[in-house]
Amino acid sequence: INDNLSQKLTLEEIAGAARMSPYHFARSFKAATGLSPHQYVIQRRVERAKSLLADTDLTIAEVAAVVGFASQSHLASHLRRLLGVSPKAFRRSA
Repeated sequence: INDNLSQKLTLEEIAGAARMSPYHFARSFKAATGLSPHQYVIQRRVERAKSLLADTDLTIAEVAAVVGFASQSHLASHLRRLLGVSPKAFRRSA
């Protein structure tokens, strides 16, 4: 998952890489991590975005694309939901 954050990751593809059915993979993954596969992917993308916002001069739209969000607003909504700040505010505080 971490190596392919910039790509569209579907449950079927991830489960296939693990040679499991999507249903069995999702249940096993949640039991092991406490997060659904989708929640885990979002969390990892936000963590990677935080790093890029703090350490690079990429625009917010470029950061969103690099970490696999569909748009700048998609990144912003997840960042606000998980951290309570906008990407611009996060960058200023970093």
